[in-house]
Amino acid sequence: MRRLLRWYGANPLHLLALLGCFALAGYAAARLVPSRPLGVAVWFTAAVVGHDLLLVPLYSLADRSAMAAIRHRAPQLPAVPWINYLRVPAGLSALLLLVWFPLILRLHTRYQASTTLSPDPFLWHWLAVTGALFLLSAAAFAVRLRAARRAVAPPARSPRPAVQPASERREHRPQDRDGDHNPGHLAGGGVPARDEQADPGEHPGRPAGT
Repeated sequence: MRRLLRWYGANPLHLLALLGCFALAGYAAARLVPSRPLGVAVWFTAAVVGHDLLLVPLYSLADRSAMAAIRHRAPQLPAVPWINYLRVPAGLSALLLLVWFPLILRLHTRYQASTTLSPDPFLWHWLAVTGALFLLSAAAFAVRLRAARRAVAPPARSPRPAVQPASERREHRPQDRDGDHNPGHLAGGGVPARDEQADPGEHPGRPAGT
């Protein structure tokens, strides 16, 4: 099974969807070909020629033009693949136009004779569906863009304490318990500390024996 998936090169759901499309196309061909073989052949040939030779170059050019026009996005926006949100509604709208263009463009068909209805609402219905598709795509893109902004937003950091200059750190050094930097410094009153073993009769400023 792994060899088969590796050879196929896609998810198994993709293979199941492709097989379902082939089964649906085969069912439609089995129902239409016996009754209208010439019409099916003409339609198939026109679809292949018109799609591959006319439509593919046209919507490829439109796709590249849209990408070139919106290439310069704002630098603060996160990189979100926006082009698919434009391709999907445009492709669905173009598909509806391709299927219903005789009635949308109000061409003369057998629709009026067989239904006795006017084809006038088809144009407005197609425009309304196209607008709704683009609105839904824009809403989905806005949700994706908001989620991407939240994902790339940096976490809030606590402010760092201000670095104290070296000069202030030297001025505010911790003192001893007695309130002095060291025992040899001046006391609180500004008088030098006397040695306890010195002779009380000696003058503090004269050497001993004078």
